[in-house]
Order: sequence, then structure tokens, then C-alpha cells
Amino acid sequence: MIQVRITDLNLFIAFWLVFVRWQTIIMMFPMFDGDFVPMPAKILSALLISYSFFPSVAPFVQHDLMKYGVDSFWYLTIINILIGLIIGFLVKSIMEIFVSAGAMITQQMGFTSLRYFDPSSTETVGLFEQIIKWSMLMIIISSGALIPMFKGVQGTFSNISLTNIDRFLSSPEFYLSFFKSAFLSALSLSAPLIYTNMLLTAVLGILARTVPQLNVLMVSFIVNIGVGMMVFLATSDEFFIVANDVYNKHLADWFLFVTTR
Repeated sequence: MIQVRITDLNLFIAFWLVFVRWQTIIMMFPMFDGDFVPMPAKILSALLISYSFFPSVAPFVQHDLMKYGVDSFWYLTIINILIGLIIGFLVKSIMEIFVSAGAMITQQMGFTSLRYFDPSSTETVGLFEQIIKWSMLMIIISSGALIPMFKGVQGTFSNISLTNIDRFLSSPEFYLSFFKSAFLSALSLSAPLIYTNMLLTAVLGILARTVPQLNVLMVSFIVNIGVGMMVFLATSDEFFIVANDVYNKHLADWFLFVTTR
């Protein structure tokens, strides 16, 4: 029979606090936020990452633990979960820029027309959202842009704790600027397809008035998809270059925010 014995309770609790923060953040990371990743894999990944970073962040966690005592175990756990949720949400929001841009592109190209033929369907096709999201994820991983993200999370242990969490939560100007910039970035990435769709809609409206017997609704599906594909293919190089710049800019803003509290 295997017996587990804790020889240093403070060290064990410190590791637990590091683990719960990383676990909360990992749950929102682009690679782990899908249902296709089993929960044991997410927990094991958080354990490995926590173990890797623990030597460098342990002094900061133990400082809070020594200041508030072991009796504040659940209080410290909740605080670290809260910090992890905020950080994870900000990280996920950066990737959601590209998902949102893909959703608008999908809408403008007419791939969501499934609902016209099957009104009971509550699911959208989501073609470009997935393509763009995973393409950007591969670009980010291959360019090494995940390293600053991990360094930023590591820096939060020294800059964001129970002692100064009030400064972390009392920064509405950053959140306003961050999410406003994210919305404008998603809009600008999908702008070529939005303007193309507006032009096509105007042209098809003129055709509908000129040739009343023409089924404009059916023609619009074909024209929107065909022209939309050509426009996206023509602008795809510029799209991913700009998207990478957008990611780096938002990551830099996020990194400065979490490491200068």
C-alpha cells in the first residue's frame, strides 16, 4: 500500500496555488480551449508547466502564504483562480479577434446561408473561423510568439498577488482600450469582404429592379461565395501579415499590463 506523506505543508500549498492559476489559464489557451482536448490532458499539462515554473515563482507565492498564513488556504486559492481567469480571458480575447474576423468573413461570403434552407438549424457553418484560427495558431507557434505569453504569465506571480490585486482590478482604461482595439482589429481584418459584399448587394439590387424575373436571392448565394473566395485569395497574404502584426501588438500591450502592475 502506497502512503503519501507531506513533509513541507507550506511548499505543498505554494505549489497548489501555482497550479490552480496555471490550470485556470491553460483552460483558456487557444490550444486547450476546445472540447477535443480531454480534461486529463489539460490537468497534466498544467501540472508539468507548474512544475517547470515553480522554482522561479515559488518565493512570490510563499510570500503571500507567510503573510496571510496557512489558514487562508481557500482565500488564496480563490484569488489565484480569479487572477487566472482574468489573465486567461485576456489571452483568449486576442485569439478571438481572428475568430470574429472569420465569422464576419463567413457571413459576408454567404456560408451562413444554411439557416435560410433549414430554419431549425442553430449551428453556423463556421468555416473561415476555424481555418483562420488554426492558421494563425500555427503561425504563432512557429514564430515563437508563445514564449512572451508564457513569460508574461510567469511575471504575474511577482507583479499580481493578493497584496496588490486591487491595482490589477482598478485599471478600467486598459480594459476599455484593449477590447475597443480588439473590436476595431477584427473589423479591419474583415473590411475587404464587407466592402465587397456592400458593392455586390448594390449591384444585385440594380439587377433586381432591371430584371424583375431574376431570382436575386439564389444568384446572390453563388455570386457572394464566388467573388468572396476570389477576394480572400487575392488578399490572403496581406491578411495574415496584418493579423500577425495585430497579434504581436495586442500581446505586447497585454505583456506590459501584466508585468508592470
